[in-house]
Amino acid sequence: LPLSGPSSETKVEEALNTYFVAYLKAGNFSAENADELNQKKQLFSKRYAGYEEAKEWFDGIVGKSISASRSGSLDFAAASNIASQIGETFYAFNDLECKSLKTTLQGLEGKKA
Repeated sequence: LPLSGPSSETKVEEALNTYFVAYLKAGNFSAENADELNQKKQLFSKRYAGYEEAKEWFDGIVGKSISASRSGSLDFAAASNIASQIGETFYAFNDLECKSLKTTLQGLEGKKA
């Protein structure tokens, strides 16, 4: 995204999605060009356990923030604020996922006896 001037909602969503994938991969994510980037993001979405749930959470955060702008575009500062919000609140979603997994595993453990 450009540092000054507005970017379309679509471009902002694409950039934030790339940020989210990199966040989930603990920063271990790179690509040489846009085609490789899209290919890697698609592969990641298929391989990451719980990606659909994480993406749904992400879409809720991003959608709420973008719809609040109501202008059809956002600047770099607004996109950065959304990225910060993702990083600052993901733990809450992740805690729910961990609790769900723990409950499932405990249920399986009880069935072995």
